Amino acid sequence: MVSKTYERLLSSPDQSFFLFGMRGVGKSTWARARFPEALRFDLLDEGLYHDLLADPALFGQMVEASSTEWVVVDEVQRIPSLLNEVHRWIESRKLNFALLGSSARKLKSATTNSGAKASQALLV
Repeated sequence: MVSKTYERLLSSPDQSFFLFGMRGVGKSTWARARFPEALRFDLLDEGLYHDLLADPALFGQMVEASSTEWVVVDEVQRIPSLLNEVHRWIESRKLNFALLGSSARKLKSATTNSGAKASQALLV
């Protein structure tokens, strides 16, 4: 099976942002192409998901160990409490985060810091 890649009209923001859309529309593919050097957290990875769910501070430790300017968190709605760590790293180290998700409703309904200083929300 041959996979086709389509050019996206969406340009890369220069600061942290949320990108929401249905599963399978290409959010992760777009982020990999736009931020190839970024530290990545794919929360569909069950091992990583359970590790971060059990110890959200692990997220901060992994970010701290990285020297990248961009961090991509895919399916961020699965662990809304990570947004507090995201906010902390945006403020303390001026990192940029691409926060990808398939359910803005689930993230919004969580009782966390859903602003997370990500100034843009994009829908695809």
